[in-house]
Amino acid sequence: MYDEQRADTSSVGTGIVMLGSVLIGLLLLTMVVAFIMTVYQAPHLSRLRDANVLVQLFANLVVAFYAFPAFTRTKRRAFLALGFAALIFAYAAIFNVLASAALAQTSRSLAQWYYAAIYASNIVALLLYAYGIVSLARSTKTSDHRSA
Repeated sequence: MYDEQRADTSSVGTGIVMLGSVLIGLLLLTMVVAFIMTVYQAPHLSRLRDANVLVQLFANLVVAFYAFPAFTRTKRRAFLALGFAALIFAYAAIFNVLASAALAQTSRSLAQWYYAAIYASNIVALLLYAYGIVSLARSTKTSDHRSA
């Protein structure tokens, strides 16, 4: 009985993860198509900014999709910190794209709060990246000394 409930819960969890992955994939595909459609109409500097946002988004998603499975395998907090840092940077990139049009029509104080939140989240993400990288580097250094 317990195994059946566990299997049902596992399949529901897998379904939710798959649905979320499909929705994220559709959002990313829409962003890439929008970038391609507007790349020839925009000035050169705007193209570079848009390309930077897309590269930032995809690079951080790659890190997140690597770090979270690595955490579940090893239970090392450094991978968890790297995964959360990557997600924070990826969401910041998405919000930068989605909110840029809305910020043009909003009040100055609201725009300042938006940028303050973005910068604060980037600081947190950088600290998480630093913690994760330093922790992984220190753990490989101690394992190298043990094997020598």
